Amino acid sequence: MTVPMTAGSQAAGDYVLKVEKLGKVYGGAIALRDVSLAIRRGTIHGLLGENGAGKSTLVGLISGQRQPSSGTIYLNDVPLAHSDVQKMEEAGVFLVTQEPMIIDHLSAAENLMLGIWPRRFGFVNWRKLRADAARMLAGTGIDGAMRAGALDAVARRKLNILRAMFSGGKVIILDEPTAALTVEDRKQLFDFMRRLKADGVTFIFISHYNDEILDICDAVSVLRDGALAGGSEDVGSLTSAQLSELVLGRGLVLFQRERRSFATDTPAVELRDIVGPSVRVPALDLRPGEVVGFTGLPGAGAKELARCIFGLTPVESGTIRFADGSATQDLPTSPRDAFASGIAFLSDDRRRDGAIGQMSIGANISLSSLTSVARSGFLSKEAELALSQRYFDAMGIKAPSAEVAVDTLSGGNQQKVCLGRVLATEPRVLILDEPTRGIDVGVKQDVLRIVDELSRTGVAVIIVSTDTDEITRAVDRVCIFENGTIARELTGSEITNDRLRGLEPS
Repeated sequence: MTVPMTAGSQAAGDYVLKVEKLGKVYGGAIALRDVSLAIRRGTIHGLLGENGAGKSTLVGLISGQRQPSSGTIYLNDVPLAHSDVQKMEEAGVFLVTQEPMIIDHLSAAENLMLGIWPRRFGFVNWRKLRADAARMLAGTGIDGAMRAGALDAVARRKLNILRAMFSGGKVIILDEPTAALTVEDRKQLFDFMRRLKADGVTFIFISHYNDEILDICDAVSVLRDGALAGGSEDVGSLTSAQLSELVLGRGLVLFQRERRSFATDTPAVELRDIVGPSVRVPALDLRPGEVVGFTGLPGAGAKELARCIFGLTPVESGTIRFADGSATQDLPTSPRDAFASGIAFLSDDRRRDGAIGQMSIGANISLSSLTSVARSGFLSKEAELALSQRYFDAMGIKAPSAEVAVDTLSGGNQQKVCLGRVLATEPRVLILDEPTRGIDVGVKQDVLRIVDELSRTGVAVIIVSTDTDEITRAVDRVCIFENGTIARELTGSEITNDRLRGLEPS
């Protein structure tokens, strides 16, 4: 097991960034306690830790978003004091946040060049801006002329990363940059990072995935409960199990679903003749209690089909039939209709679509079930409290009570609130879009176990995910999408990481 690294304990070297005894106190709560570490120039330094471990606080201090309560930050051996975001960016330190910071009404090109718009005679040089952006976006699949608000989650993340990289960043902090990316997208990003590293760019790379840390990072630091728990300047000397133990303070048992074969079971749901934007699926059956994985490249149809089923995307045609003897009906035309039919959906973007941060945990949990907690047309506070408390307890949400505002919670606990909200609707079909995106390895196991337990009550579950490890551990059957349709299916022992990543023929 590695021992905690401190700036003072490391041999002299070319450190671009050092922090010594850094601390942050909010009111009476200690968010960060005496953290010391040093980051070498031209390296990729991993930062690991559970949600709430202090990672966001640390990078907030380094990037100038917050001011430390104690300790010192050094950039190129120069101590910094009272530096805000602008000063840090001028010095070459950029933070790419977990949730993409995009101005929706501007084009992708304008977003990419924010802060560095070229000028001529005091006016924006639009021709040069578009030309520079086109060069920067070449090969990314992003159209510079497209309105940024119309970009999908993957493109928005890429755009934020590219903006930092091309704005003169010398130290770039990437907060879970791969959360919505496919295996191929990650490979391209990692290759690009390695090229920039060779040119002297330094990265602080925050991830919840041990395999990513072991693949891309040179060194790693692990935070736990606001303090430095350990790390290494030689990531190659660590194993995934050692990283997990540092993160959690204990060994980790990874969730693995006991797969069943549902091939001969009567379908719980029959989907037929679905034709919509970028989707064409003649038939798909879901069995009671079956967990089905949808995966594929962005735009291949996995996410698109899920949104069609829930009524988020209009379809040209498509029917659904439940096994309760009800007649075949058209697919829902709105989320309201979907909930009424017993279909629930959890978005991949919990901040935009999953929760209202200023509202309490309890209010969020009951948000999609208001009709069930209404009495004579009025909201029953007693019924709402009982419902929210039930799922607050069932989800294992770490908070003093269900009255706490959601935006005070860690990312993993926010995701549990969102999951509790959709489960409170008591669905017959549950669709989860990237359900463990942006949450730590421990909470991920909790979420997968909750979904597993729910399926065993007979609920049919669809998990849309680009995380091949998650798919491998959590589902009974995988639908692999290409060109808007289901290209092939895998079941049982066919479901392996290598096969899903295209490294092994199916």
